[in-house]
Amino acid sequence: MKIRVTARHSDVDPAMREYAEEKIARLAHYFDRVDEAHLVFDREGHEAMADLTVHAARLVVSSQQSADDQRSAFDRAFEKVERQIRRHKDKVRDRKHGEATAKAALELDGTPPEELGIIPERLSATPLTPEEALSELDELNARFIVFENSETKRINVIYRRDDGNYGLVEPDE
Repeated sequence: MKIRVTARHSDVDPAMREYAEEKIARLAHYFDRVDEAHLVFDREGHEAMADLTVHAARLVVSSQQSADDQRSAFDRAFEKVERQIRRHKDKVRDRKHGEATAKAALELDGTPPEELGIIPERLSATPLTPEEALSELDELNARFIVFENSETKRINVIYRRDDGNYGLVEPDE
């Protein structure tokens, strides 16, 4: 990780620079790839400001904080950036490792996981043409029908499209 510490209108004490670099280096704990961090110290009157920007994989996090001294300003900016990175990592982890379907269904409507599952349905034993399948789709008022196409001898699906038309899914030969 590339860490840059710069100052405007003041100087950075070498001990402060080392402290900041060590703390920023710990951000790699949250992401495998924290590419760059840039810390800028500034002073306006009696107030010290720290502007911390961190570039990680597909994420840029920034915080600008002020305090009476550089260390306090940096600590505040670092805490805010760390909190934002942690929140982002939690969001990504939750998205990737979503709850199991059965557990989510149980929380939503109280259905026990044992009662959830695949409900078997049987295909019509008689092959149909796409026109016959369409009439059966209308007759059953279903969203789709899986059938054996009598012309091609392959399994097809006919379904209602959102635009009011019908779609036919045929496997490649």
